[in-house]
Amino acid sequence: MNDSHNGITVDRKICVVCGACAAACPAEALVVEGLSLVVAQERCRPCGIAALVCPTGALACPGGK
Repeated sequence: MNDSHNGITVDRKICVVCGACAAACPAEALVVEGLSLVVAQERCRPCGIAALVCPTGALACPGGK
């Protein structure tokens, strides 16, 4: 299942909820809650940083590389 929020797409099938994206996000728009990755849509500025650091490639962001 893919979840899209404000430009970010999370592929839930390959996301391992490691927290790398949450740690790298300058807007603090990504948060690990339990066994889930939560995207705070109102905080996201699609910069692409979270997608760049994702070790499994589960995140895609059209605003980034």
